[in-house]
Amino acid sequence: MTLPLLALALERSPSAALTLLLAAMFRWCVPAAIDPAAGDPAAVLTTVGAAGRAPQGCPLAVWAQSVEETGSKVAARAAAIVSVDPSVVAAAGDRGVLAPSGSHAHGRRPVSPFVRERLRRARGLSEVALLEQNDHGWRWPELPDPLPDDLIETAMACASAVVVAEPAWLLAALAWGAPCISDPDAAEQVGAIADLHLLVGQAPGERRELAGRLALDPGLASRLGWAGRRLVERHHDAARSAMRLAELLALRPSPPEAATASARLQLGLLGAPGDARIAGRFAEATAALTAKER
Repeated sequence: MTLPLLALALERSPSAALTLLLAAMFRWCVPAAIDPAAGDPAAVLTTVGAAGRAPQGCPLAVWAQSVEETGSKVAARAAAIVSVDPSVVAAAGDRGVLAPSGSHAHGRRPVSPFVRERLRRARGLSEVALLEQNDHGWRWPELPDPLPDDLIETAMACASAVVVAEPAWLLAALAWGAPCISDPDAAEQVGAIADLHLLVGQAPGERRELAGRLALDPGLASRLGWAGRRLVERHHDAARSAMRLAELLALRPSPPEAATASARLQLGLLGAPGDARIAGRFAEATAALTAKER
């Protein structure tokens, strides 16, 4: 399979967030500095100041650092506007792609309250199991000792509710679709909105009380868990952003793989993991067709 070339025309070395996004783009294309010897690019990623070096006649993505840059002539003809600033992405509308600072959804699958209940029953846990992070680590309230590090994320995937204060751990819990309770500072740092993505409490006692109430409300737990997962996908996952940018730039491998790659991209944008059963069924259904086209 021959991946298309994404030419880079940048004024300076990529930032950490853009580097992470470009690394995730390698599933869909080959990002590389402009080089005539490499052949014609399928698309170009440039900055406003370096747009004069960008080859003409192919889709253009602009790395923008301010809302003002979204109004430039270069941005006006771009198929995608990429930025680390959510306000810039919002100003770009449907063309906006956020370059996140991590890949927090990677390897983590959202688990609904009903499935969590079945997992707890299978593991012999309490019907209502509240997972809490405190100064001594992670623990189930009914157990005396903190959880080992290698069981923390397993616990996040089956807890009735998760009380968490550290932003990185909060993103992990949200990625598992866990109904979360956190403090205002951590919620603000990850861009989570109280009563939309999670519940917020000022003091530890208040957060524990909210967790107990949330655990007994499966409707609210389901709504918050799904909204939290979507927050991570949209704002904190480079792989998702890479798929979105590949879609806007129409980046596809050379035929005959182009059609199947396009379908895989659409499945990914719908949230289907690469090893999901539907992805396997699609591969089986198109294998003979792809072989015939070759």
